[in-house]
Amino acid sequence: MFRSITFIIWLCYLILVGLLSYSIAVTSEKNRADQQISDVASRLGIELDKFRTLPRVLVLHPVIVEALHAPTAATLNKANQLLQTYNTHLASDAVYLLSASGMTVASSNWHEPDSFVGNDYGFRPYFQQAIEGTDGNYFALGTVSGKRGYYFSFPVRDAGLIIGVMVVKVALSVIEDNDINSGFELLLTDNHGVIFYSSNPQWNYSSLVSLAPDVEAELIRQKQYGAGPLAVLTDHNDLPSLLQQSEVTLPNQVADTSYLVAYKVMNQVGWHLLALTPRSQVFVLVMWTLLAASALFILIALLSLYWRRHLIAQRQLAQVNEQLEQRVEKRTAELRQTNIALVDTIDKQALTEQRLKETQNELIQAGKLALLGELSASINHELNQPLTALLTYSETLLLMLKKGRTDGIEQTIEEIIKLTRMMAKIVAQYKLFARKSAGRVGPVDLQETVRASLAILESKIQKMQAEIQIQQSDSGLQVMAESVPLEQVLVNLINNGLQAQESCQAVKLSITVEAMPQQVRISVRDYGPGLEPGNPNRVFEPFYTTKGRGLGLGLTISQRIIESFNGTITAQQHPEGGAMFSLILPRSMA
Repeated sequence: MFRSITFIIWLCYLILVGLLSYSIAVTSEKNRADQQISDVASRLGIELDKFRTLPRVLVLHPVIVEALHAPTAATLNKANQLLQTYNTHLASDAVYLLSASGMTVASSNWHEPDSFVGNDYGFRPYFQQAIEGTDGNYFALGTVSGKRGYYFSFPVRDAGLIIGVMVVKVALSVIEDNDINSGFELLLTDNHGVIFYSSNPQWNYSSLVSLAPDVEAELIRQKQYGAGPLAVLTDHNDLPSLLQQSEVTLPNQVADTSYLVAYKVMNQVGWHLLALTPRSQVFVLVMWTLLAASALFILIALLSLYWRRHLIAQRQLAQVNEQLEQRVEKRTAELRQTNIALVDTIDKQALTEQRLKETQNELIQAGKLALLGELSASINHELNQPLTALLTYSETLLLMLKKGRTDGIEQTIEEIIKLTRMMAKIVAQYKLFARKSAGRVGPVDLQETVRASLAILESKIQKMQAEIQIQQSDSGLQVMAESVPLEQVLVNLINNGLQAQESCQAVKLSITVEAMPQQVRISVRDYGPGLEPGNPNRVFEPFYTTKGRGLGLGLTISQRIIESFNGTITAQQHPEGGAMFSLILPRSMA
């Protein structure tokens, strides 16, 4: 009788423990799967974001526009070499340039057997998106290479017109390189439910749900997953209804297998990331739990009969607690590592931003020193005259001392001191201009800044016999800026205006300072040939120059400086002739 009651109690106990452990195991496995796919999605997003804005930068190089406008053997060869260099440094799969019709005119793999050059990709959505003026992105199998990859595209513009498309292809190895927990089957699908990556190769390029005929036809037309029809793995009609299910059955190598479903939608790229946990794993956990519960029940039953077993049961319980503590410590360590990785990512991002800021400051300083290099002849002329006079006075003074004449020595020494102070003033003026910016925005006196800018170019102005006209409505005007960078911008504009009139008989320059309620406008106008017709603000593009010397970065740097003060700089052709540059800066009311 006692044994029968004990057996019934034990059976009820196992049923209760089994149901409870099954619920806990399912919840635990789903939570673990959710954490896993969140980590994979985060790493995948970071990897793809590294390449997202690259086409925007690559189209800025003048060789790209030249290859589309004049596709000669020489220009196309330069474009191929440039794209090959880009691809090597970016570690991308391919970089290629499409014409406005979708034909590949240059590619980083131009010299390889599976070159993209000459292939028509006008049917690809990433081309159609870019040719309409927007960023393009698209996943597909390569029609030439057969490799799966993600494509980023951006339109190539010239004078406001779209003349081609730049494409960067990223190999899907950024997904495959992620460390996937072997307890899961990982799937990546598009919005239609088509699997384009799976840890189980049997499921690749199949569909989780039945596709509408027009959708399947469009995928085949675009050759996104090859040219053939796609196999259907389930009897569901749409992806949302499948994702609402807690379990799904999929074919495996031996037989159909039931899986627990966890998923995450990657809205930025239009993907669904699924982690499938075999239900067999849950049953194994439940089985072990039932075995442990049975052992515990037997131990508790034996406690009433054998006191000696009590100590053994305590030791076994201690072992179970120790295992649980180890699991908790392990999970805690995993969370700690995740937090460390996150902090490291944030630190790297902050370091990158700091380096970008330092690079910009160094570019501004380099532009300033390059301008001083252009003025080196003027600086030499300014110092040569007082140096010659200083030598003459010194020789005269030495001769007077040798002859024992003391009359006139004091006057000669005073002239030497005067010349020395004049040279020190000249050197200090250029030294002040060459120093690095302190990086602090504050009130700047415009009258003093204009005077200092003209003083730096004084020798060149005198040499060219230039007429400088200054019109300022208020002598006490101040703007919110930094004096040295603002001075650099004015020196650059004045110097450009003088250079534009080198072939003119009469050189003239106008500087106008106009006060507005909240802003101040500074205009610098020359009377030279003016700007090229078309888009006058093109002069601010990097490497654009109409001079036979220089890198074409002076006005680009000036634009960055003015924008850092929350101001604007524009260029226009003056109606009466010549070029005019206008600066608008916030007015200081202090």
